[in-house]
Order: sequence, then structure tokens, then C-alpha cells
Amino acid sequence: MNHQFSTKSPRECVQCLYRSSHPFGLEFDAEGLCTGCITHREKSELDWDARFLDLQWLVHRQKRKNRNPHYDCVVPIRGTPEYFYVMDLVKNRLGLNPLAVSYNSQFNSEVGIQNLDRIRDTFDVDVLIYSSNAVIYRKLICESLVRFSNMRWPYLAGESVFPVQVAAERDIPLIIWPYHQATEQVGMHSYTEAPEMSRRNRAQFDLLGIEPEELTSSETLVSTSDVWDLWYPSDQALVRTGLRGIYLSNFMPWDTRRYSEEMIQRFGALGAMNPRTFDTYDRIDDMTYMSVHDVLKFYLHGYSRVTDNLCREIRFGRISREDALMVEKYYQAEYPNEEIKVFLDWLGMECSAFEWYAERMPFYGKQSNKSPLTQSQKEFVGSFVANGTSVMKQGNFIVYGKGLGC
Repeated sequence: MNHQFSTKSPRECVQCLYRSSHPFGLEFDAEGLCTGCITHREKSELDWDARFLDLQWLVHRQKRKNRNPHYDCVVPIRGTPEYFYVMDLVKNRLGLNPLAVSYNSQFNSEVGIQNLDRIRDTFDVDVLIYSSNAVIYRKLICESLVRFSNMRWPYLAGESVFPVQVAAERDIPLIIWPYHQATEQVGMHSYTEAPEMSRRNRAQFDLLGIEPEELTSSETLVSTSDVWDLWYPSDQALVRTGLRGIYLSNFMPWDTRRYSEEMIQRFGALGAMNPRTFDTYDRIDDMTYMSVHDVLKFYLHGYSRVTDNLCREIRFGRISREDALMVEKYYQAEYPNEEIKVFLDWLGMECSAFEWYAERMPFYGKQSNKSPLTQSQKEFVGSFVANGTSVMKQGNFIVYGKGLGC
């Protein structure tokens, strides 16, 4: 196993917590402000009423191309509060009849399953869920750990392609996603550029530059039949359908926290405590995201999901950079031993082997000691709503055929 890592000291943004080592790529202006913070300024500068009219016009034009008698669009969903917002906007503001689709992570939390059920029942929508073969899924996770130090690649491959496959197969010309992650984090595009879903975008940002067929070789255990359901539809199929995938964040100033809290109040969406972050709305549907995945993310890149959450909060003016640094250190000092062990048992990997694997990453052992938070920092953390069962449910897991359950 050979990993090539850069140990060059990264440059830090003067406003948020991101560094130049961000995997999406990050640049800085003369004052030291990163491109993510610069692009975020557009959220207070653009005419969002006019942009929402652009969204309505685009939706109307795509609807005229629709040949499906039952559905106007495909909407990918997960079991987190902001997807209530997506569905409310699609059904109640845009007046569309969506087909909701969800790719099974196989590590579903109880609160995530409850949120999916509530989205279906609250908005009276059909939900199509795809679960890949658990044996193959485990094999792909092993391969992506070895090659990319990332256990999420199989899920990202499935989550990003399943909606496209469904839309192409059913002649539905529109997919509505919540936001473009690279733009929200590092300002990859201006919102006025209105980037859309594409095969290239998926490969570059979601799949780490690796297409599914590239995992197959005589040197691995992965065969072509193992990744067939992760292939992107052909260009001919996309052209025939007239398919476009749009991001709502190009047409409204996307704010995951504000939208999530609004959905908790209006529709009873559930938030939940999650290890290694204060955010009770983000990634609460997957028990491995804020445990083994987040630890590996820190070891590989030197930052974790709590950094992403804090950069958003800084940019919206809800926490100072100084307080954010303390909150970041507090949560990155947590190590969810029990949760990681459950995943490793499922994968068939010894804890000692995992440690040997982790020791070869550039930021292994770089976590700070856990210092107590100040009163104002505690108040910030406590302002997030946790009205559902803890994501990890205190580690009381059982194992079933499709993955981990609680």
C-alpha cells in the first residue's frame, strides 16, 4: 500500500478556517480572503427574487420537454432536515410532482430513516430507494480505502448517479439537487454562472477523479459486474431525455442551518446529536460519516466536517473565527472508538490494522487536546436543535444484511 501525501504547510484564510490544502482547491486574494468567502458574499449582494424567477422559467421550460405521464422531476433526498426544505420548495412553491429517490448508504441511522419516512408522508411523494449488493458494497469500500483512503467513494458513486439513471430511464428531463458542494465550500463557481450537474463534475469532485470502471483490473478483486450499477448514462440517453440537473443554491441564498431549523418548526423534521460536530442537522442520516469517515478525513487532509460546518457559520456571521477555532479543536479531539470498531467488525478489519493504516497518513496523531468551551461557545453549540434520537444511539448497534442498523 503506497500513499503519496504532501506535507507542505498550507495557507489559511483570514476569515474562515479553510486552508489551501482543501481537496477541492482554494485560492486567496491579496488580503488573504479565500475564494469560498468571496463567493459567499454574493448571498447578500445578488437579486435573489429575480433569480428565483429564473428558476421558475427554467422549470417551466424543462416541464414542456417531459414525456413522463406521472412525474415532473427527480429529487434526490437524504434523511436530513434540509431535504424537507427541498421538497417543500419543489411541491409547494414550484408546483411540481416529483419522484423522490434515495441511494441507501447501508449505514442508516434511526433518525435518518424517520426523516425519510416523514418526507414521504408530509409531502405525499413516491420514494424510490436503491440498495446495492452488500457483499459487493463491502468489497468496494475495501478497495477505495486502499486506493483513496476514503470509505465513502462507493456511496458517493451511487448517490450521484442513481438519480441520473432514474431520470434517463423514465424520460424525466429535470433533476433538482439542493446545492453544489464545491461552490458552497471553496467558491468554485459564482452563483451567476449557475453550474449544473454533469458527468465531468461528478468524476472530478464526487469520485476523486476516478470513474467506476477504473476500479476494475486484474490486480484487484473488483470486476466489471461489480460496478455496472454505478455507470453514468450514455450521452445519447441524456440528449434523448433532454436531461438537466440543477442546483437550488444558484437561485436562492442557500443556508443549511436556517432551512433545517425552519423545517423542524414547520414539519417536525428531526435533528440529532452526532459525534465530532455540534451541527445536529448535517449528515445525521449516516452512522459512519461522523465516525470512521470523519477521522480518516482529518488524518488525510488535516481538517474534518466540523470545519466545514464552522466555515458556514463564520460566513453567515453566527460565530467569530476565534470562537470557531476553539470549537473546532474541541470536536476534533473526540475519537469515537466504539463506533469505529463496529464498522471495522462489519468490514472484517482488526483495530490494529486500522491503526497501522492510519499511521501512514500525514495528519495522524495531530489532534489537539480537548479544552473546555467558554460559556458563549457552549451557548452557540446549544443553539442547535436535537429533537431526535442520537445518530449513534450510544453505540447500541446490530448488524444486518445490508449494513449497520440500530
